[in-house]
Amino acid sequence: MQRLTMRKTYRIAVSGYYGCGNTGDEAVLAGIRASFARVAGEEVELIALSQNPEETTRLHGVAARYRMSFKTLKETLQESDMLLSGGGSLLQDTTSVRSLLYYLWVCRLAMRRKVPVVFYAQGMGPLHRSLSRKLVQYVANRCAFITVRDPASAELLKEIGVHNPNLEITADPAFALLPSPSEQVDSLLAQEGLPIDRPLLGVALRAWGQQQDSVEAAKAYARLLEAIHAKTGLSIVLLPMHVPDDVEFGSAVLHHITNSGSFFAIQKAYSPETLLGLVSRLQGVVAMRLHTLIFAARVAVPAFALSYDPKVRALMESLGLESYCAEWKGFDTEEIAERVSKMLDEREKRVDHLQKLAPLLEVKALRSTERVMEILQQK
Repeated sequence: MQRLTMRKTYRIAVSGYYGCGNTGDEAVLAGIRASFARVAGEEVELIALSQNPEETTRLHGVAARYRMSFKTLKETLQESDMLLSGGGSLLQDTTSVRSLLYYLWVCRLAMRRKVPVVFYAQGMGPLHRSLSRKLVQYVANRCAFITVRDPASAELLKEIGVHNPNLEITADPAFALLPSPSEQVDSLLAQEGLPIDRPLLGVALRAWGQQQDSVEAAKAYARLLEAIHAKTGLSIVLLPMHVPDDVEFGSAVLHHITNSGSFFAIQKAYSPETLLGLVSRLQGVVAMRLHTLIFAARVAVPAFALSYDPKVRALMESLGLESYCAEWKGFDTEEIAERVSKMLDEREKRVDHLQKLAPLLEVKALRSTERVMEILQQK
């Protein structure tokens, strides 16, 4: 891809759920950083608005400012040429209305200072409340540009009355990521004591809704993992995408496994690129976590989704893999195990499909950055 010709160095503030220990959101920021490096070289400086600026700079090598300081936000926006809101699922009111209000407030701060705002590869919704819809509509219609990561997000914006003509469907920024070098993945395997002499199936679970801290939920997933192991013969490794939450929930699940010799769990947090490299070595993935599924698609590894949120099913539909998606609760253990086994039996076919799709998704992920640069060059 040819880099765009620049006349100046642009400073771009990036608002998101960064510095909070969620690998999915860190994958988004890593993808944004990688995209700008490839499209614009060193002539763009990213400033991440983070809950933990020091950790964000260490992990991503970008400047970072504390996102909860009003004074710091004002100063950062004042010196920025643009604000990117996203990517990720920032504008939703399922987990919290407060977070939605925060991200829209940051956008309004920028707009008041005549700083153009771009919704960047956003996954929109769900938006259950009328107030949420009205506020998102108000801000979205005043954005310089909007890119969304899936058709469902574009449809939701249209449904709530967003008529901004500058809207494009692209892809999640994580599709622009490249895996870490092999030696870093080898180091992960050694540190975590994972076997290298047998095929592995990765599983990414999360506590959700009323199942949080639920012994019954842990038992249900333990039965599912045992059934998948019995059906496929694969050893299983739990992949935490939010440390320590996923590690703790995974430990609760493994506590109910009767024959633990074929079950493993990663205990530490790793960079998105390193986890991507690990996923590339797996036979397949079973996941609730969205970005575990994105990682699998990025490196052409077959994945089965347990959907706890519309964004999960939307991703699987966009990948043409909706037949490998089931609801996260009330599932039939044996049925899911059989479907996962069938997916692995068709592994060669699934890999071929994803190998053709991954480059297209990479191009779409880079498109969000290209749009940003076009806007900045027109200023």
